Amino acid sequence: MARAASQAFSWRQFRVMLRVIRKGEQRLDETGMGLGGETGEKRSGFWGSLGAGARKVAMGFLFALLATVFFMMGVMFGEAGVTPYLAFSLCVISLVGFTVLTGLYQAVNILYFVRDLGYYLTLPVSATTIMWAKLAHFLGMSLLGDLILLPIGLGCLFAVGAAPGVWVAMTLAFALAALAVNLALVIVCVPLMRFSRLAHDKDLFSRVFGGLVVVLALAVGVGSQFVLQGDGMASLATGAGEVLSGGVPAIVMGVLCPPSLFARAVVGGDLLGTLGGLLAMAASVVVYSLILSLVARRWYFEGVQALQGAGGRRGRRVEGSELSRATRARGVFAANLSRDWKMLVRVPVFFNQFVLSSLLMPLYFIAIFAVSGVMGVSQASEAGVDPATLLEMVRSLTAQLGFESPMLVWCAVGVLVFGLFLGFSSYSFTMGVSRDGEDFFFMRGLPMNWSAYLAAKFVSPFALSTAPMLVLIVVALVVLGVPFAPGVYLVAVYLGATATLGLLSLGLGARFPRLTWDNEAQLVKGGGATLMVFAGLVVGAAVMALPALALLGCTVWGVLEAPAALASALTIFVAEGAVLVWWVLGPCARSLSRRER
Repeated sequence: MARAASQAFSWRQFRVMLRVIRKGEQRLDETGMGLGGETGEKRSGFWGSLGAGARKVAMGFLFALLATVFFMMGVMFGEAGVTPYLAFSLCVISLVGFTVLTGLYQAVNILYFVRDLGYYLTLPVSATTIMWAKLAHFLGMSLLGDLILLPIGLGCLFAVGAAPGVWVAMTLAFALAALAVNLALVIVCVPLMRFSRLAHDKDLFSRVFGGLVVVLALAVGVGSQFVLQGDGMASLATGAGEVLSGGVPAIVMGVLCPPSLFARAVVGGDLLGTLGGLLAMAASVVVYSLILSLVARRWYFEGVQALQGAGGRRGRRVEGSELSRATRARGVFAANLSRDWKMLVRVPVFFNQFVLSSLLMPLYFIAIFAVSGVMGVSQASEAGVDPATLLEMVRSLTAQLGFESPMLVWCAVGVLVFGLFLGFSSYSFTMGVSRDGEDFFFMRGLPMNWSAYLAAKFVSPFALSTAPMLVLIVVALVVLGVPFAPGVYLVAVYLGATATLGLLSLGLGARFPRLTWDNEAQLVKGGGATLMVFAGLVVGAAVMALPALALLGCTVWGVLEAPAALASALTIFVAEGAVLVWWVLGPCARSLSRRER
């Protein structure tokens, strides 16, 4: 056998395998966490090239936008008196935190849950070469993603007017730190996948880590309410520097990211200290590479073999009342709604993206309101105002809300801004038809009522995204003492904004579905899904434009009285909703009935 002849590492085979993995797996085996490129059917010719180019431009714009935001954050750090070392410490700690919480899931998917891995093992290529090609692919992708945090440190350097050499040193130091963190991650991942039966259940693994990612976003959003007030940014950077200064936190960071032990010498030292620190960082990366080589040679392919046959579950008999419920006659709408809901809750990727995120969104706002309320009460207490008096002051203001009051118009504008924010999640509607994938063409051969099909596709995401937030809004209106009629009006504006946004997104998704994908993660991650998220903002702006103009005609331009502006905005939403319902249940449904492969 050719494979038994030699298991030595081959640079030539390594280059070939790495090229194959980059060109194939990156498109065919998404991680479900945002790595990888565009997937699905590729259109050829001019329009295909134009679409691919537009996706690349959009992704580049997104990366540049995030980099700019982080760079400006670094500039703010520098202007607040934060030293480059403290800013770099914050970058490294953020890097380690995100890698620990999300990197393990990415590493497992890229290194193990790959459809082509079994095929690679049949090739006349040494297992060691395949292993290092897989590792290099993961490390390269992770390093590119981690670099998005570097502009924080570079912005601080710009604010303090650092020399070009310091910029180069910080960039190299951060790259070595990112490489070391991912090496440490894989060192942990390999024995975990070899000996942990829990990790072999990909569905459970996806649910757990998907939940952790959403909770992380929740924690970051809530924590930002403390950090971005007063000297919170400077305090955050100072705390990051203290973590790396000594004690148990510094030891933990040194294990997870050995280059962090030499960060002060590189960023804050003289020329010799910088060179010595960079050499020490590089040496620590080499040491971790050797450890990973030993660990992976011993357990990587054993872990791959342990995955075979894992995750199987015994079926159970359905009988009695449960069987009656499962086989009872239902209408077309109820059947489609039941089918779509079961798909959402049973597929881990869909559950994380469309169910868990929607359910945690109200918790996010509750936490934001709670933090803001606590901070407001604290500031009022320092000024000598007790909480009860503060609440009465707020209620005295909200009691003045009426249809003659411009204040109610401004509240309606705030509801519209909130609706525009919800445009980020409108892709739950946009992906409604696309979630069926190739199963759509099976249903296409049935006597399907496509209007009922699209109506069911609207109900599930609308209930998940709107109902919890509606409860939160009603509670807030009651607590703040908003009069009944103005409160009902604000609720109606909120429902009008979310309903029209969902209908327009659902219709666009029905007219331009993505039905060719190999696994669910390809649908919700990658360049196409990212474009859908930002397209949601455009769709939201289109939906909110006319009602916003009517409201601003009162508050900004003064050409409309408050009652006329409020009535016009609500009327526009009703008209938009009626037109969109006709469009979705009519032309969009008929386009699905005619769609072929």
